[in-house]
Amino acid sequence: MSSLLPSTFLFSNRGARAAALLALGVLAASVAQAQQPQKPGAAAVRQGPAYRAVPAAAADQAQVIFFRPVSSSAAGQRPGAAHVYVNGEFHAALLPNSFTRLCVAPGNHSVEAYLGDAPTYEGKSQPRTRAELEGGKTVFVAVSEQDGSGSPVPYRRADAERMLAGAHELRHVISRASAVERCREPVAAVQPVEKARYTLNTDTLFAFGRSDLAAMTQKGRTALADVAAQIRANSLEGVTRIAVRGHADPIGSAPENLRLSEQRAQTVRRVLADEGLPADRIAAEGMGSVETVVSCVANRSRDARIACNAPNRRVEVVVQGVK
Repeated sequence: MSSLLPSTFLFSNRGARAAALLALGVLAASVAQAQQPQKPGAAAVRQGPAYRAVPAAAADQAQVIFFRPVSSSAAGQRPGAAHVYVNGEFHAALLPNSFTRLCVAPGNHSVEAYLGDAPTYEGKSQPRTRAELEGGKTVFVAVSEQDGSGSPVPYRRADAERMLAGAHELRHVISRASAVERCREPVAAVQPVEKARYTLNTDTLFAFGRSDLAAMTQKGRTALADVAAQIRANSLEGVTRIAVRGHADPIGSAPENLRLSEQRAQTVRRVLADEGLPADRIAAEGMGSVETVVSCVANRSRDARIACNAPNRRVEVVVQGVK
């Protein structure tokens, strides 16, 4: 949670105040019922299921798990329910060993829990704690049993889930917090598949050791024009990315090989864009000499090693997309 910020939220009309008081009346009755002896298993049914690891938050929502663990000592557990407010509006009442899961739009929000705030219920009109909640993120916070001031106590997920073991979700009170949304599951990203791959030897594309456009051979330009034509002929529909990956041979230093492979990939990218492929979908990457396809004996002559490493000097054009 972020640092505390002042807030001036106030109820603005009698209707809202009356609705809140009615909700709190229902809450008081529910809490009183919750504190009466129950048949074995009844509390779990009423409160909802026991805690299980919550799914990730949707990208356009922030998720908050507000919980109230059982204190390690009887003296440390304050009596009554902890009333949870979101942006000054009542959301839930937490008894010991319970939790509530809520989701809100990303942004600055007040999420608090007050102990013993009846009958004034100041928490609903004077929120004191605000935090910037990020989309796609889950925050675990606990009720402060020390002073009941409303400020939540943040926990790391692993620590919070140990404390949540055996806790039940409270569902017997209707939320009155207008900012709270139904939690949605994150949309699974569609993994791109490889639709086509073209491999060109850089000895065909460039003069030896060169990477600039001026050093590209006519044979190389013709080869790239043919690749672009084949990609267009197979349709660009569903193509999400065209990865141009430059590879160098292991002769020379690793930093120099990485620089050369990246510059060659950038030049090939430029030519493919000039040939009519969508530039915003073409990405150039330098792979250096870490992905060789053949191994050559190091103690051979330089000319022999250059000839042996010819397959390692290459540019790959990988077309990716959805099925």
